[in-house]
Amino acid sequence: MNMLRMVDPLENVTVTDIDDGFMAEVLKPYFNHSRYLKHAWFMQSDSSDPQGLIMNGEFSIPESCYIDDTGHFNAVEFNICFNQICYVHLAHCIKNALIPELSDDYDMETFFEKQLPNVLIAKLTSSYQSQLNAKHFYGTYGINSIKKTSTCTFIKTYCRFHDDANGRSKGEVTLAVMAP
Repeated sequence: MNMLRMVDPLENVTVTDIDDGFMAEVLKPYFNHSRYLKHAWFMQSDSSDPQGLIMNGEFSIPESCYIDDTGHFNAVEFNICFNQICYVHLAHCIKNALIPELSDDYDMETFFEKQLPNVLIAKLTSSYQSQLNAKHFYGTYGINSIKKTSTCTFIKTYCRFHDDANGRSKGEVTLAVMAP
């Protein structure tokens, strides 16, 4: 499966910087020293396809929140960074009613109330092509597909990280967003 969505230069894409205050509210469940997502921007194509809803972010892990410095990005940090960019993406989409499968169940108040208990990782795979510098790197998060059931919305996503050198990591995650 292709992890990178190429944007057609003829396609209209809107890029929105995510407000720092909004991002801070979404990342409020994290301790200050483990808020690795520093800046985010959202790309949306003109189509109504959820695959056109992409979040990009800039990350920094100055000090691991759980272990001595390994000198590189690892699986635990992948998961934490995935969670942070995912939460900001979901919150932005819910705020702007961009994912119809979630719009009936979630508004911002419900999202903040149910963010931790109702957004579950059903499946996560990650791989590391080359050592990534955890002190400064970038991430991209997007949706491959969405399926809604009566009790849950399953969202198949992708996430990739890279640094300014050759550091690369990628993964696929299936989310289960429980109905509130």
